[in-house]
Amino acid sequence: MADTKEDTEPIESSNSDYNGPDLEKQDTESQSLHSSTSHPVNGSAPIRRRVTRTQSLTRRNTHRNLFTHPLAHVKTTDAEIVDFDGPDDPYHPLNWPFRKKVITTLLYGLTTMGATWASSVYSPAIQQIAGQYHVGTEVSLLGLTFLLMGFGLGPLLWAPLSEVYGRKPAVLIPYFIAACFSFGTATAKDIQTILITRFFAGLFGSAPVTNTGGVLGDIWAPQERGTAIVGYAFAVVGGPTLGASSPFNGDKS
Repeated sequence: MADTKEDTEPIESSNSDYNGPDLEKQDTESQSLHSSTSHPVNGSAPIRRRVTRTQSLTRRNTHRNLFTHPLAHVKTTDAEIVDFDGPDDPYHPLNWPFRKKVITTLLYGLTTMGATWASSVYSPAIQQIAGQYHVGTEVSLLGLTFLLMGFGLGPLLWAPLSEVYGRKPAVLIPYFIAACFSFGTATAKDIQTILITRFFAGLFGSAPVTNTGGVLGDIWAPQERGTAIVGYAFAVVGGPTLGASSPFNGDKS
């Protein structure tokens, strides 16, 4: 009886030697308790078995996977797939009226032109910013560098979001935020604010540059897509061209 009581006592270890849960020791102890419970000594009352941490975690994961659905094991058929009602569905972007396609292409092209225009409109004011905030030309040039850095990182975010939530939310919402940061650049009181707002203006302003190509691929058939892409390319190239030739060149004379 004394040996049984010693076996059932929990094994304690000092905090200095403890490096984590000793699951192997707990399993051995549980097996010992189970054998003692199955074969009580001298007619004594059975000893209650203690649940180990391993068993607790296993049971928790088992209960987590108990949720089922009546159709969980039913194969998905064409009736459950959400799609357009055939190739002639008027809601399909390829079947939009020609006028609507042209207007959509024009609006997205102008949106992209505004984003690329913001990248180069900063260039004529580099010398003026350096003189106004008493920094070197290299520091004021970082306003252009940071925006281009945002242009490089933004597509990693906006392109996947456009595939999940649609083209319009992934273009208009970031474009609006980019406009807010552009206002922040215009009202900045120090060079740090200019650099930070320029970076985020590029990060959010890259959304139309990234997703407009996908929009044109959605609404134009392959035989008509080339002409639309050419117009979009003019908008992309025209933005930096107009920005670099801005009359606000910092010369007050």
